[in-house]
Amino acid sequence: MRALRFSLALTLLLPACASHRLPPPESEAELATRATLLMLADRREFQRLPFTAALGGSRQVREELAVALGRVGDPRGRELLAGLLLDSEPEVRRAAAFSLGLLGSDAAIPALLDAATDIDTETGALAVEALGKLRAPLAGLVPRLAALGEAEQARRLLPALFRFREAAAVEVARAGLARSEPELRAAAAYALARYPRPEAAPDLRRLATAPEAALRALAARGLAEVGGPEDLALLLPLAGEAESGVAIQALRAAARLHPRGAAAPGWEERLVASAASPDPGVRLTALEAAGAFLPAPALERLLRARWEEGETAREREVALLALARGGSEAARALAVRAAAATAPGLRATAAEALGQLGEPELLRRLAGDPEARVRVAAVEALLAAAPAEVVADTVVTALADPDPAVRATVLDWLVEQPLLPIEELEEALQRGVGDPFEDAVRAAVRALGARGRAEVRERGGAILALERAAGDPRYLVRREVAAELAKLGAVAPVPGPVATGRGPAVYRQILEQTRTPRRVALETARGRLELDLACPQAPLTCLSFLQLANAGFFDGLDFHRVVPDFVVQGGDPRGDGWGGPGYTLRDEINRLRYRRGAVGMALAGADTGGSQFFITLSPQPHLDGGYTVFGRVVAGEEVLARLVQGDRIVRVRELGPGAPGLQ
Repeated sequence: MRALRFSLALTLLLPACASHRLPPPESEAELATRATLLMLADRREFQRLPFTAALGGSRQVREELAVALGRVGDPRGRELLAGLLLDSEPEVRRAAAFSLGLLGSDAAIPALLDAATDIDTETGALAVEALGKLRAPLAGLVPRLAALGEAEQARRLLPALFRFREAAAVEVARAGLARSEPELRAAAAYALARYPRPEAAPDLRRLATAPEAALRALAARGLAEVGGPEDLALLLPLAGEAESGVAIQALRAAARLHPRGAAAPGWEERLVASAASPDPGVRLTALEAAGAFLPAPALERLLRARWEEGETAREREVALLALARGGSEAARALAVRAAAATAPGLRATAAEALGQLGEPELLRRLAGDPEARVRVAAVEALLAAAPAEVVADTVVTALADPDPAVRATVLDWLVEQPLLPIEELEEALQRGVGDPFEDAVRAAVRALGARGRAEVRERGGAILALERAAGDPRYLVRREVAAELAKLGAVAPVPGPVATGRGPAVYRQILEQTRTPRRVALETARGRLELDLACPQAPLTCLSFLQLANAGFFDGLDFHRVVPDFVVQGGDPRGDGWGGPGYTLRDEINRLRYRRGAVGMALAGADTGGSQFFITLSPQPHLDGGYTVFGRVVAGEEVLARLVQGDRIVRVRELGPGAPGLQ
């Protein structure tokens, strides 16, 4: 019923902002075809007849056909997409190349190798990106691209080079760093830093002195993985840079590379200075890093002072966690104080700190906290810190918890530690029938599969239990069941289409309402942001966001997750990352990119979007094609840098003629 109410509400949304030029009118037949494609994509339903018929449609219809086939994700769509790779219109070929990467089938590699040399550069680059997603080897690709000339090869290969996680990519990236185009140099640096290989360490060290701040930040990021203590001297000046992205990445890298207890000339002073930075991201990252440099007396004093008098609640939490991770003698007493705090967020942080300190008895007490978010944190910390035999009673208690997030936490642990018999896991699955969200049920399905694989004698029981769950009315549960049955070598039923509760007429109205972008104002405790919503590229996601915004759903919620130089995330009514609006959205993966200020839909797996959204604080190419981009910041970008975890969303409303004003 939630999906049905949502679909009807969509039809009542206000008209699009008149500041965007409307596209030309289309025929009734074309609009009906596009509505059918949108409906099938939303239902995740492959129907050969309407898909084949759309091949004869206009350029826009054929392009949207390619998009729909990628979103449906059915391998039967590969043949149609391969045909669309030969379309006369480059827009159609681009969509087809991108969608073939979403299908995840190695059978698409030959067609994509041919498309990599398409006369259209963007089509070729998208084909290369798809090949990277499919883990195709560079050996079959580079010679083909070389025939196009060095410049054209670079334009097609470098943006997606990070997806090719093999030794040959390092040499290609080195050549890319020698190019003059800033965007291609940045792509080459990203390829070295995102999934760094040890042989790339010398290249990353050279990048640490590059003239471009973005490249210096990437150098620090990569060295955090493949560098060593000898790189601390190289990172020290980067940590003091005025460019916050560089400083944040250098501070993180130093915390990773510093050997505990070893001397680190200059770093104690640097961390104290950075902890006083006017930039909140730098300040908090310095506090986090300080824990790795304990027992330096000045840093101990710094962290204890911030615990007592931090400017924000987040500063206090970060200081406590740094003390715990650094093994401070004061950490236990401070964590005990935090465990008795009135603020649930601080009690949850205390649980994380006590997990670092190895305090199972105190964690057991917090596992009985009246607040679900505290119980989740305590159970998670206890399961991570204690041996399986020590937490057996916690597992049993948590599986009976009324909160689905608590149950999902312990069930996810049982996937890795398949200790419970099938009967108890099936009981846990049944317990989640009335949950407001599906995470616990899906985790129970995964735990059943894991138990069946771990215990040969219970394989048959696991298969029977999963087969009983295969008729669940929830699409995500059915899909999880099919995946687990396949892993057990059993016949995996097709999950079947999503019951969206919407007919073709509703999808037609959705298309009419999303012909142009729409703008919203997001008022925060730190200032105002304006977002342009990418309605044509992600119509269902955008209309859901607009419905929630105009109903006041986001008003008063917090940004519950802020990772400096990465993302700010909000939209969770629970405030702990587990909440949502009571329904889920299918992904609308598109070709928009995660540059700074992109607005994306947060997920807990494919097709699990709801109300939680994030905004990128720096370019994040690895998110491209994995999370729905549905907007971008067009005003107030400076506000992003001021946001810290726990800051409030005052309200979100649509702007434009007829939209509710922000009085």
